[in-house]
Amino acid sequence: MEAPWREVVEKTHLGVWILDSQDRTLYTNDRLKVLLGYSAAEMLGRSLAEFIDSSQCMRLLSSLKQSQPVLTDFCFRRRDGKNLYLLLAANPFYARGGALHGTLIMVADITERKLVEELLWRQAHIVDQIYEAVISVDLEGFITSWNNGAERLFGYVARDIMGKPLLLLYPTTDPEDLISSQIMKVLEIKGLYEAELRLRRLSGDLFYAHLSLSPLKDREGRLIGVIVTARDISERKNLENELIRTSKLESIGVLAGGIAHDFNNLLTAILGNIAMASLNADTKPFVLERLAEAEKACLRAQNLTRQLLTFSKGEKPRKKLASIGDLLKTSASLMLRSSNVRRQANIPEALWWAEVDEEQIQQAVNHLLINADQAMPQGGVIYIFAENFKIGGASRLPLTPGTYIKITIRDQGVGILPEHLDKVFDPFFTTKRRGSGLGLSTVYTIIKNHDGYITVESTPNGGATFTVYLPASQKKGPLLKETKLPLTFGRGKILLMDDEEMILEVSSAMLRRLGYEVTAAQDGAEAICLYQEAMEAGTPFDAVILDLTVPGGLGARETIGDLKQINPEAKVIVSSGFFDDPVMDNFYESGFVGIMPKPYNITQLSAMMHKIFQNPRPVS
Repeated sequence: MEAPWREVVEKTHLGVWILDSQDRTLYTNDRLKVLLGYSAAEMLGRSLAEFIDSSQCMRLLSSLKQSQPVLTDFCFRRRDGKNLYLLLAANPFYARGGALHGTLIMVADITERKLVEELLWRQAHIVDQIYEAVISVDLEGFITSWNNGAERLFGYVARDIMGKPLLLLYPTTDPEDLISSQIMKVLEIKGLYEAELRLRRLSGDLFYAHLSLSPLKDREGRLIGVIVTARDISERKNLENELIRTSKLESIGVLAGGIAHDFNNLLTAILGNIAMASLNADTKPFVLERLAEAEKACLRAQNLTRQLLTFSKGEKPRKKLASIGDLLKTSASLMLRSSNVRRQANIPEALWWAEVDEEQIQQAVNHLLINADQAMPQGGVIYIFAENFKIGGASRLPLTPGTYIKITIRDQGVGILPEHLDKVFDPFFTTKRRGSGLGLSTVYTIIKNHDGYITVESTPNGGATFTVYLPASQKKGPLLKETKLPLTFGRGKILLMDDEEMILEVSSAMLRRLGYEVTAAQDGAEAICLYQEAMEAGTPFDAVILDLTVPGGLGARETIGDLKQINPEAKVIVSSGFFDDPVMDNFYESGFVGIMPKPYNITQLSAMMHKIFQNPRPVS
């Protein structure tokens, strides 16, 4: 190289690298030596491939072989093993005869620039790699950025949502204004604003979201918009709503249980008096007919008390193996017989059975069918579907993994407003003029007491879909119909204790009508004294019927211990209008030989005495 040119090459801030026609190093200037960390002697005669990744080298040499200049960046290996990014300009040069003589390469260090580019790339893509939705909006509420998390959460791709109003994600046209002056003031002071509200996906589905808002500023620090981070909290919100709803039901249950208990006492007295009047041989046919209608009315009232008791901890399911398919068919046939709606059912014959309280599940299904029927006053179709369903560990349903029966009841009615969806199972909530607000609350409690779950989905004018999950049983058997025992007479001495005078009167009358001798007591203390006196007199009682709860006195639970001390063989029956007490579920473990749930009639009382004494005289 001529002296003037060599001086220029040596003083340039660019690295200069000259290769021969075999791609071996002929010359390197001092700048290249500094960049790569090699001396001239170490580089002389060495191939380009020893300093550049083989794949990059092949691409460079391939372009040079085609007499094409190359301008690109490459990653070089320094002598100390570190990587160095260089911008490379390579041009082949030729001898006078046209043969390739070598290659002139000039390089500039762009390592710092590449690191900055990498940092900028990472910063630009960090937002896209965040799992949560990150959205920015301008001060007018229009979307200006949309990451991959937002696409996952809402279903919109960026090109379809950019520039659209944030209102598009709200379920109503009157959402909370996220760029209101009040919220912007909070952002200015605290730098953060959080909210929980329902949002809408592209599919139309609604979900609960937690939103975190931060101010978006330009380089001069001026506010130009808001950054919104959103995540789905539907599962947590549903659990919270379950706890709130359970708390409401428990509070109302205390009141409902007390009302039902008192009402059952009244029904017991009414049913008993009806039975006594009906047994009068002189009663005229017309009177007997009226008495029968009165008894039917009492039995319908008894169903109301069962509904009230469902709100309390009581009325626990009295489970037995049952065909859910047959139960659904029966309910649909009876409840929709006189309706102007049509039903379309798909209930497979192979549907699993379940251990349930048939009366309660029938009541729940009836309420759902009535609700669907009333949602379509002009007629329509009620769809009833049932299927065998398995729930795994990954399910979002708050249910234990296992086998379930899934029941779906869907209508074509007016639907439910989004703001009402969370309240449909709340007690006393109703949008109907003459509704009590107890129907769906009863359904919810019944299903929960069966270790099941119920969901509702609806849109205005799009109908409503209720889905019930009931634990399935692997057992299967024929449905057993209860047989009515004949009214029977007997002999024996009965001690009857109840704090309600009317119960004492009517129950004593029924027992005497059945042939028994009755002594009445108004609390446990009096019953214990009467029992002790009878034992000492040598005329013990053959059986005792005790009221479970006596306000301000001794009830059955407190009394039975003393009776058993007097006579370990005492036959004691517990009676109550409550079903939430453990004594009613496990009466035998508490020392009782039977239970008499209120209200009861003379036939049920006769059956209990029959069970206790086993020496009845059938009615002729």
